[in-house]
Amino acid sequence: MKLKILGYLYQNLFRKILFLFDPEFIHDTITYLGKLIGSTKPGQQITENIFFYKSNKLGQDISGIHFANPIGLSAGFDKDANLVNIIPFVGFGFITVGTVTYQPYEGNPKPRLYRLKKSQALVVNYGLKNIGANKIVEKLKNYKKPEKFILGISVGKTNCPETSETKRGAEDYLNCLKVLNDNKIGDFYEINISCPNTFGGEPFTTPDKLELLLSRLTTLNISKPIFLKMPINLAWEEFKNLLDVTITYRINGVTIGNLNKNRKDPNIKDEIPEYIKGNISGKPTYKLSNDLIRETYRYSGDKLKIIGVGGVFSPEDAYEKIKLGASLVGLITGMIYQGPQLIGQINDGLEKELNKNNLANLAQAIGSELHFKA
Repeated sequence: MKLKILGYLYQNLFRKILFLFDPEFIHDTITYLGKLIGSTKPGQQITENIFFYKSNKLGQDISGIHFANPIGLSAGFDKDANLVNIIPFVGFGFITVGTVTYQPYEGNPKPRLYRLKKSQALVVNYGLKNIGANKIVEKLKNYKKPEKFILGISVGKTNCPETSETKRGAEDYLNCLKVLNDNKIGDFYEINISCPNTFGGEPFTTPDKLELLLSRLTTLNISKPIFLKMPINLAWEEFKNLLDVTITYRINGVTIGNLNKNRKDPNIKDEIPEYIKGNISGKPTYKLSNDLIRETYRYSGDKLKIIGVGGVFSPEDAYEKIKLGASLVGLITGMIYQGPQLIGQINDGLEKELNKNNLANLAQAIGSELHFKA
């Protein structure tokens, strides 16, 4: 009931106020406040008392890591690891910091965020804005991670003309990953091959170029789990070809997926001004993500774990991705539109779904829609 009341207040009062202001200003303000609250034990404890929902049924082991619950804050929200001391107490089971690149990048020209209210979406054009791998290491090398909370790091190539050349781009990924891994930063890595808002676009989303990239990255002999963050607009046959390369190089899993590049998608109900650059997050990614999760799980089975990302605004949305084959679920835009209590509501809702379906734990729900139909 507490979380439901918080949701009502956010959606009917606070969101209306927040949405009067520029979205990047609001994002920066929330980041500042979150960092401030997370810097004190009382701030963490109060946040936990307000938002956190715990259920033993939601824990699972994935690629040697125990996740207390499956809900994560996706890469793109906490670009510079400012919120790692508060996010665990909001109720997330994990966070993916970044995307982090080898060299810092100040970001694409503003505006870099634009709300599509009717579509429950955002146009995003940050272009991998971040402080760079070395400064991330400085921030996180003494990080006292809360028990049972998982820290992932999204890795990309520096957004500059030089790295748009394929081999130099691959070396840039390798340099970034090496800095992070050598300094023992993060519990898992997510290789972002699908950010469309950069010089050169998505150069590693063809099988030959992905193979070139992974052949370089695997020379690091990293023991931590590695996921690939996948493009969301590829046809299944093209997507499957990328999965084949991924499986060959024994990558642990895939994140499905990134931003929607199709501005003519029928799920986009707002007019987007021509001067607004970028690609679409939120509800217009939901079906694209689900379709690829379903086919990936059906095709790869246990060979690849799936983090389902795209359009999660409710417990039902998250459970649908899990039933289609996602072991973990990430979100950003849903929290912006629904409120920070959404994380607790999802975890509560997932436990209720497991009980309703007489399932002992979350692992039994993964891919259950496909198992049932089979």
